[in-house]
Amino acid sequence: MRVSRYNYFKPWDDNNFLAYNARSGGVALMTKDNYALYLKLTKKINARDTDHFSPEEADLLTQLKHGSFIYDGEQDELEDLHFKHNAARYDRTVLNLAIAPTMACNLACRYCYEDNKKGRMSGDIIEKIIGLVEEQTPGLRELNIAWYGGEPLLAMDIIEDLSQSFFDIQKEHKFQYASSMISNGYLLNKEKVDRLCELKVLEAQITLDGPEKYHDLNRPLKNGGGSFRTIIENLKYAADKIRLNIRVNVDKNTSIDNINELLRELDQAGLREKIGVNFGHLEAMTSACSNIAESCYNIVEFSKAEVDYYGSLLANGYVIGKLPLPSVITCMSQNINSYLIDPEGRLYKCFANLGDPSKAMGYIGKEIEYGNHNFTSLFQFNPFLDEECRQCAVLPVCLGGCPEKRTHPELKKEERCSSWKHNLEPMLEIIAYSRQQKNPMDNRS
Repeated sequence: MRVSRYNYFKPWDDNNFLAYNARSGGVALMTKDNYALYLKLTKKINARDTDHFSPEEADLLTQLKHGSFIYDGEQDELEDLHFKHNAARYDRTVLNLAIAPTMACNLACRYCYEDNKKGRMSGDIIEKIIGLVEEQTPGLRELNIAWYGGEPLLAMDIIEDLSQSFFDIQKEHKFQYASSMISNGYLLNKEKVDRLCELKVLEAQITLDGPEKYHDLNRPLKNGGGSFRTIIENLKYAADKIRLNIRVNVDKNTSIDNINELLRELDQAGLREKIGVNFGHLEAMTSACSNIAESCYNIVEFSKAEVDYYGSLLANGYVIGKLPLPSVITCMSQNINSYLIDPEGRLYKCFANLGDPSKAMGYIGKEIEYGNHNFTSLFQFNPFLDEECRQCAVLPVCLGGCPEKRTHPELKKEERCSSWKHNLEPMLEIIAYSRQQKNPMDNRS
């Protein structure tokens, strides 16, 4: 037996400790007596004295093993994680495609990096995507599709054509199929929701930038009109049909009052118990959105603000969906068999690069250019080869953060990590309160 290097314990109240393991994602409350017993157990395990456990120690040991706080075997956790990470990098039994059938959009967001692009995917590109899937079907066990854009619902016919082709291939080759969508929600009416369900699009991320008055300022229609009310009406029906996650983009202009007002509006629409709410770190990723750079948080600032935002979620009775869960891979850029495809058939490895042809790694239908700089610059980063990452207590969760940020030498090391690196402790407290249906604000002086 070994004691996990990824254990975290913190006094919770007079009688308990908050316990967390980053390798399993397990969060629990431990009594003071059990924590004292845990310390005795770990002393015995580290001394290889594992033949004489009391009944109380044996019972606690079973629970600790369930959360991976203690594990059987001689393998080193770090090297085990490294192996699983490498296996995931080169896994060709899973094909992940994020498809943008159009870059056109019906909104005129003030920070949009897509810069009013137009265009739709041609029949030739559609056939090449189908060809890519067909080529990979021998040995393929899973196909995951994410519809992206622009606004993908502006190209519903393309989504239908491609989806039906994927179903036809699936009937013959029997792989698992999953599909999701990232949409602004304005066109997500009853008819489209029902059709998306038929097309097995069972999950959608919808962006709201705050309450109605703030959202409509940031995300108006192309004609200047508001989009919020239509989106909310659409969500009322969609929430009963598909899994909805609301992404709230935040920057230095986002106040807690704005968040609280949005949460009240969602509650008044009957959505509080039907949706997930998460907060998106708004960043000036390209020159097209450089106008918002001064109002953007860096990752350390965002991490601090994020705690307050999730505190507001808890105070308003919403479920906390963001959890510090472990992963074997951080994003599509780290997986050899994941691609983002734009309407012209260009292949990308990062959502932040979509729409910038200079960042593409090749074209659909041509031999994959694994030597292309736009592939290697992202793929080459391996957190297990970075000594600082190897020593990090949240490595199983963060995995070194965003690979794209690693290509920017001007960024400080702390700005390349995920927010968990900077706010794990207060976020764990909020998650624990959420599980107990308590409000952390009640304990503040």
